Amino acid sequence: MLTLRVCGTASVEVKERVVDGLLSVTGPQLFTHPRDGEKGEPSDVFRLCIDQTAAGLDMKRQSPGEEGEIYDCRFVWGEDSTVEEVITEVTSLVSHRQFSSTRGAVEPSVSFLSVIRDGLASDGGLFTLRKIPQVTASQLRYLCTAPNLSYVEAARSLLERLTDMSLKPHILSKHILEAYDPSRWNGLKDVCPLTPIHPRATSVADVPENHSDWHNMYLLELYHGPTGAFKDFALQLFPRYFDTAVAAVANQKGGDNNGCGGGEVVSSSTAAGKPLQYMILTATSGDTGVAAISGFVNAKSPCRVMVFYPLRGVSPVQKMHMISYDNGTTVRVIGVESDFDFCQQSVKKLFADEKLERELVNDAGVRLSSANSINWGRLIPQVVYYFWAYRKCIQQNGDKVTEALAFGDKVDFVVPSGNFGNILAAYVAKLMGLPVGKLIVASNTNDVLYEFVSTGCYDISHRHLVPTASPSIDILKASNVERFLFILSDGDSKYVSEQMGRLEFEKRFEVCGKVLQRMQETFWSSKCNESNCAAAIKKIFDATGKLLDPHTAVALHAATEYRREHPETRRPLVIASTAHWAKFPAAVLHAILGEDAVGAEGVESVTDPAESCKYLYEKVLALCPGEAVHPSLRAVLATVEARSGSLKPRVATRDVSLLRKEVTGFVVCTSEGSC
Repeated sequence: MLTLRVCGTASVEVKERVVDGLLSVTGPQLFTHPRDGEKGEPSDVFRLCIDQTAAGLDMKRQSPGEEGEIYDCRFVWGEDSTVEEVITEVTSLVSHRQFSSTRGAVEPSVSFLSVIRDGLASDGGLFTLRKIPQVTASQLRYLCTAPNLSYVEAARSLLERLTDMSLKPHILSKHILEAYDPSRWNGLKDVCPLTPIHPRATSVADVPENHSDWHNMYLLELYHGPTGAFKDFALQLFPRYFDTAVAAVANQKGGDNNGCGGGEVVSSSTAAGKPLQYMILTATSGDTGVAAISGFVNAKSPCRVMVFYPLRGVSPVQKMHMISYDNGTTVRVIGVESDFDFCQQSVKKLFADEKLERELVNDAGVRLSSANSINWGRLIPQVVYYFWAYRKCIQQNGDKVTEALAFGDKVDFVVPSGNFGNILAAYVAKLMGLPVGKLIVASNTNDVLYEFVSTGCYDISHRHLVPTASPSIDILKASNVERFLFILSDGDSKYVSEQMGRLEFEKRFEVCGKVLQRMQETFWSSKCNESNCAAAIKKIFDATGKLLDPHTAVALHAATEYRREHPETRRPLVIASTAHWAKFPAAVLHAILGEDAVGAEGVESVTDPAESCKYLYEKVLALCPGEAVHPSLRAVLATVEARSGSLKPRVATRDVSLLRKEVTGFVVCTSEGSC
């Protein structure tokens, strides 16, 4: 039983109504009245903060050490708020914030922090909230319309709903402030600006006919972080609460996790009694790897990081950026002579290797974990920027080539999709209550997701990965489809396990009935070949002077196709611009010259990635003097050039056993100090 304590700037009358309402609904089984628990121990207290709307979500009130700033649940009370809403928010946190495996493994109750630490469930499934919490009506209105709300404030409010009581809000608040500090985001407080797409026109009437489908269309710029891609939103935050999770487990006594929501009892130390260390093992199609490394380095994490990437399946910039961090002692980057699907499957096999786990723990005191989007903690920060985009659409108020949006009106989103994590975050936002119309899956030539959304059939039995100019979505086996099926099937883990078994052994599965209907009610899909990708880059540059990266171009093509097939739909359409153009200068250069975009295999340097990057940047900027290289990428290039040719990639062949040796070799040499 918890003693209920209420704080905040709301009136005494509001607080009393809330206390009476909560106690009448939950009864003495959950809470005792504040006046009856004055002698309760701090660990037995549930702190509910109710603030007036004007007070908002002031982050400064969460700094440790100030009386009254620590809380478990916060509610912002406005004119349209109700006691019933507060009850819903509190009971959701206390009673319904539970995680389970998508494949149904029977495990002790797991906390958010143990989910973050472990990454995968014991049966190979993905940890997911059993029920996605809905934001109550007045809180949704506040998040979408309150003046002066910052991105970090919105992030805290939303992420508190997607975690549990094992991660206290004041700790989460600290992590968010550090992750989204403007100094890491090119000085921006608005870390993901929303900009309208339109030619150089003074009114809708002036827009050329062949550009009219860009009306009321926006770019959500997700590339201003330290590695120039949307992965920074998750991976500047993830390492911080990952380290918190490791520390919490190390201090765990008797499985109680300090009274913060429980969690499975696992070994947090070696046989010698020393605390376990963690190594992050990640597969990347180009962006996740460097974003993960950057995140753990910026967080000053003690974790080591190892990344597998397809040797010829990433751009020269992506390769250069990753290798620039490889110091051999805390970071190692391995180019695998295969594709991303092999890298990703190899990581999963290594996680499932019980012999390897025992060997690492017993011999070196190291446990593996993941920073891929299979980890729930990687997915949820991405939910925030969909709410932010909606909020920005409302704030546009209409201009000469866009239309005003009222709260409650729906917005469509287009997302270039490969592993399905980014667009799944958009779907989670919709389930939380965000007014979302259609979610449009934008595929490149590797169009398995296009086929899945269109037909319900996920079939990779006769497919081979084709390298494209948009390598970050060159994926056939999308990991987050498993989590998607779990949500669509109302948490039917048996159904999910059966479908994943078919995909593993038959290389295909098919959904029908209610699951297919639910998917197609919200999702639409399009595919884009290399010619159309290049044409989209050139068209937008010629009309607006903007340069798009190939992934955003794939999404722009999908947006245009959707508008043409649904001319009656005039809702605002937001395109997730997932990377800065300077990460893919070869594809951009070919496109603005009127040529087909080229993939990574077409731009391999005979010398090194840095030389390729410098040459390509010079060519692009000569044609586009109004553009600039992303500051972080420019700095990396300068650093690499200063190392005068020492940038040589580590290479491994397509063999899981050899990758296993890379893992054990890295762990052993760092543990013994012999690297």
